[in-house]
Amino acid sequence: MVEIEKQEVLDVGEILNSVKLNDKELEEDEAVKEKKIESVIIDHGLEENKPVIEDEEKTKELYAEFSSFLETKTDMTHDSGVKETISTGIDLIDAILGGGFAIGALDIIVGQPGSGKTMLAIQTLGQGQVQYKGNLLGAFLDSEESTTTMRMSNLGVRYPMIKPYSDITVEKVFKFIEGLSVFKQEKELVDTPSVVIWDSIANTLSQKEREAEDPNTVIGYKARLFSLLVPKYVSKCGQNNICFLAVNQLRDVINIGQFAPPKDLKFMSATKDMPGGNVLKFNAFQLVEMKVQSAIAGEKAEKYGFEGIIVKVKCVKNKLFPPNIEIPIVGSFVTGFSNFWTNYNFLKETKRLKSASWCQLISLPEFKFRTKDAPKHYKENIEFKNAFDAAAKEAIQTEIIEKYNPDVE
Repeated sequence: MVEIEKQEVLDVGEILNSVKLNDKELEEDEAVKEKKIESVIIDHGLEENKPVIEDEEKTKELYAEFSSFLETKTDMTHDSGVKETISTGIDLIDAILGGGFAIGALDIIVGQPGSGKTMLAIQTLGQGQVQYKGNLLGAFLDSEESTTTMRMSNLGVRYPMIKPYSDITVEKVFKFIEGLSVFKQEKELVDTPSVVIWDSIANTLSQKEREAEDPNTVIGYKARLFSLLVPKYVSKCGQNNICFLAVNQLRDVINIGQFAPPKDLKFMSATKDMPGGNVLKFNAFQLVEMKVQSAIAGEKAEKYGFEGIIVKVKCVKNKLFPPNIEIPIVGSFVTGFSNFWTNYNFLKETKRLKSASWCQLISLPEFKFRTKDAPKHYKENIEFKNAFDAAAKEAIQTEIIEKYNPDVE
């Protein structure tokens, strides 16, 4: 195939425009005009590109025919190339995720205890119920047996409220995915999105591990089980529009000699790994790490009006947006992570909001307020709300989206 240099390729419109026809020339017959156009093509060295264009069209037709053949004979289809997402309800997290957690994929939240992993997962389920106006099938598989319907309701899972599933084993997790897939197919609900939260991978034993009298006899069994089940059921999630959102822990790893962590962990916390084996890392569409930055307590709690934590979040792996962009999010122990306070801190960090004894938005300098009164003004003062939202949107667009992926609008 002839290789085309970029500078030689001209738009057809440019070619036609370069054939300047005056009034006299307009009276010439079509043969003369065609000759003029052909001479311009030759002058630009484009006559050799004609076979290339024709070959490209033939190749496209061949690919289309081959794809149709595969779909008919082997039941293989192209990936759509597009993943719908479920918003977390936190603008900054949605930005680094590429819109939210992907539907039809395995998404993993990993981090140290108390970093808000479960809280973020539940809030995503609640936001999904709002986003899809109650037409979302959701479930919470609670191997830690530490979550209640009321707790989930407090974090936004209300449309409808759901009960967590308990007494969970590894086998039951994948049986649940199988059952949900069959149910959606029978009810013709494949296009209806679903969210299945698994909390947590590290705390879920297989049936064999539960029954073993000697733990040494089942060392490595769960990782082998994952290597068989995870790829199969990730595929089922893709076929049935299931967002499989799993929570995992970080654990210490030995850092010397042959026990040094593999290179693929270089973007995770130093000397940390997650249980479950490499199959989870390979099959995760998004892998999010969370770690506590600071606590909101004492004078800081008085300033914010609640007790909670500030957590650093980054994507170790993400197929929707460039990974390893770390952002801080603000959370209350009672009501979960706050979009308002997370944006508030981001505006301070990007110097779009001055915070002192009296605070003010740079875009609205005439309005001053106390930090703890900011949520009240946001709810009651429409001018402040609009200015705040506009500043947050502009900051995220400029400081994250355009900075790290300028091709995304």
